[in-house]
Amino acid sequence: MVTLDDLVAFADGFLDVESINDYCPKGLQVEGRREIYRIVTGVSACMELFVEAEARGADAILVHHGMFWDSDPKVVKGSLKDRLKFLLERDISLIAYHLPLDRHPEVGNNIEIIKRLGLVDEKPFGGYRGKTISYMADVPVVTPVGDFIKSVRDLINPDLRHYPFGPDKIQTVAVCSGGAPELVREAIAQKADLFLTGEESEWVYHLSKEEGLHYVAAGHHATERFGPIALGERIEREFDVDVVFVDIPNPI
Repeated sequence: MVTLDDLVAFADGFLDVESINDYCPKGLQVEGRREIYRIVTGVSACMELFVEAEARGADAILVHHGMFWDSDPKVVKGSLKDRLKFLLERDISLIAYHLPLDRHPEVGNNIEIIKRLGLVDEKPFGGYRGKTISYMADVPVVTPVGDFIKSVRDLINPDLRHYPFGPDKIQTVAVCSGGAPELVREAIAQKADLFLTGEESEWVYHLSKEEGLHYVAAGHHATERFGPIALGERIEREFDVDVVFVDIPNPI
């Protein structure tokens, strides 16, 4: 068992939440029961995840995308009301880490992609308000692009979208999980062979084509599963508490 206060204090400190400004609350978003025996982790706060967490006996839910964003209306109604009511009636806590979990050097979404793809010699990438949130890294051995794309399909998403405008062989890869099409310009400036992110925008097609860059959109959800998994494993090692990752499918 771990108390809610101790769990949040550990995660806030481990993820160094004060090191970067975000556009959503970092850490505890909904307060539930004080004693935590089981945690369900997931990518995004949604009713499907909440129902599954309750079925698994969770005392707390830890996600990458929480329920509250600076751009949202400050009115509790509709699905937001339903979600809050569900958590409060069942005394289940909701904890969320957005950019701090993207950029963490040990359990972050981006470093996990780097590690799981076997990339090496990572260096900071992805400028955001004077900080970086991701990495560029190299393939250990220069690899045909088809082989590299197969690895990404196998690891992240078989339904990824690949715009094949770069070189025949891949050496340097820029990575930023989630929705970061704007960082393609930084990938081009840093002379990456391939930019791997979650989503694309209309304008990236011609820009990537004209600049000679492979652009891979592997899914916002799919590229952001690894951070919650790794953070959950870290919490499980730190405390005597059961942690399970629940993947609620999202094709976007």
